[in-house]
Amino acid sequence: MATRNVTMVVHRQESEKYVKGFAVNPTEVADKSYVNMYLHHDGYPEYQGVQTANWIKYMQDTKGFTNFGDGSRIAAHLVKDMHYNSQYLYPNVDNIDHNYTYIIWVGKSDVWVSCWNQYTDECVFVSTPDKMIKKWSKVAEFEYTDWNYKHNTNKAG
Repeated sequence: MATRNVTMVVHRQESEKYVKGFAVNPTEVADKSYVNMYLHHDGYPEYQGVQTANWIKYMQDTKGFTNFGDGSRIAAHLVKDMHYNSQYLYPNVDNIDHNYTYIIWVGKSDVWVSCWNQYTDECVFVSTPDKMIKKWSKVAEFEYTDWNYKHNTNKAG
């Protein structure tokens, strides 16, 4: 299924300028994003939302990124780890038609993620990774990436 999505990485202090906080429309903070990573498939919260939450937990719990403080570093790892042949990087979140925009709010160890539905022009959720996994992974049965396995098999050798 080609439910297209874009993931942004934005420092959380940018949300403080808006009444809606983390629920802000992504176009309002587009110029502050470290990356606009487009993925062509499975962008709905039940998959990409949970996939993103699982990745954040892996980076914190396994890789030791306890403080998601450096947005450029997080963005680089995100792009590398989520790479597949239908992944693209765009200069702006509005450069490509897509259904969902995820923002990973960095700057502190308590990482938050927001999801914006571009077609309905509304915030779907603002949540922590644990709450995202609890709510959205129960909706449907998917095979999510085993980040430990992927990282152990992607080593050059």
